[in-house]
Amino acid sequence: MALLKRFDTLDIATADLDDAARTYRQNFGFELKPGAAHGSATLAVGGAEIRLVSAAAAGATLAAAGEGLSGLWLEAQDLDQVVTALRAAGIEPPPLTIDRGRRVLAMDPRIANQVPLFIFDRRP
Repeated sequence: MALLKRFDTLDIATADLDDAARTYRQNFGFELKPGAAHGSATLAVGGAEIRLVSAAAAGATLAAAGEGLSGLWLEAQDLDQVVTALRAAGIEPPPLTIDRGRRVLAMDPRIANQVPLFIFDRRP
């Protein structure tokens, strides 16, 4: 049984949100809509999203790693099962947090090939 059920969102940190939005429009034909969070914009790709995050919202990420991938969001059917599987693999998961009504594990990038990985479910 798969623990993760779908790819949800890919966050990309950018120093210039307007330029990044223009690039996605011109090069790929995407129409971006302003994001729910100030300083972001989103575009739909199938049932998922790419979220461009501006320097104002992603300053620490830009300072540490520069522009590019700043978060990969994956939805799990049941986060408790993910926690059990991680522990069985010898990985101690971080504490669960609540974000926009979702339970979230913000994984240490060192265990995901330096990718900031967020796994969530929609259970209360």
